Amino acid sequence: MLDRLSVLCFAGTYGLALAAELARLVARAPIRWHLTLGLTLLGWLVHSVFLGNLAWREGQLPITSAFHSLLVLAWILVAIDLYLSVSAPKPATVGAFVLPMVLALLGAAVAMPPEARADWTRLGGWETVWGTAHGVLLLLGAVSTCVAFASGLMYLAQANRLKRKRPLRVGIALPSLEQSERWNRAAITLAFPLLTAGLAIGVILNATSRREGAAVLDWWDPKVISAALLWVVFAVLLHVRYRPEWRGKAVMLLTALAFAFLLFTLLGVDLLLPTSHGIARGLEVTP
Repeated sequence: MLDRLSVLCFAGTYGLALAAELARLVARAPIRWHLTLGLTLLGWLVHSVFLGNLAWREGQLPITSAFHSLLVLAWILVAIDLYLSVSAPKPATVGAFVLPMVLALLGAAVAMPPEARADWTRLGGWETVWGTAHGVLLLLGAVSTCVAFASGLMYLAQANRLKRKRPLRVGIALPSLEQSERWNRAAITLAFPLLTAGLAIGVILNATSRREGAAVLDWWDPKVISAALLWVVFAVLLHVRYRPEWRGKAVMLLTALAFAFLLFTLLGVDLLLPTSHGIARGLEVTP
């Protein structure tokens, strides 16, 4: 309970940063960009201390439960938000697209039962090591997908602004179409191998457990099927991303579809379908 209350503290700081960012819709002022950046950095530092204390207390990476993994995912996204904000050629709105995802992840983390722990934490030995690698790779793949989705939204927003020929002094400052497309391409290119490696390790771990008579997932489990479909979706997305005839809005919409399917695979399947995966198992034992 105390951990969840602590999460609300830095989530509130991120909320204030988002409010300062959206205030630029009314009127632009350089101080608001700096205020947004300062509040985001403050929240991220508190977030970092919280995760560091969590790792020290448990003696391992804080990715062994849905609660921990969502916190780490949000933490990495905020770090990327800060980097993109300060590295852009001119002050541009990044937080307006990233911070809502961060707040949603933190809200989902608080709602998750503490008993929903990853399957590999029950195995021990080398399987725990590879299970951790499985979790880390999927986590990084999810981060890349979130960045691809956010940059896709930035692209669509800027394309809509240019189509309507709205003056730049109105609304928030957006990255250029070229910048958003570069971020999207890089994120998709990184997401596919990370997800592929993470899913492959998961398959190997499950196959090994089956041979030892301790399988945690049936091959027809909804989690396994959705993971296979997820790989196909991202393979198609990567292929399309580098096809010259598929550019701009079409790719960004496909990115949004891939992002939605990723959320369904990582969280929705566990919460909505009969699966033996970690989160669902935790829900079964929650009083």
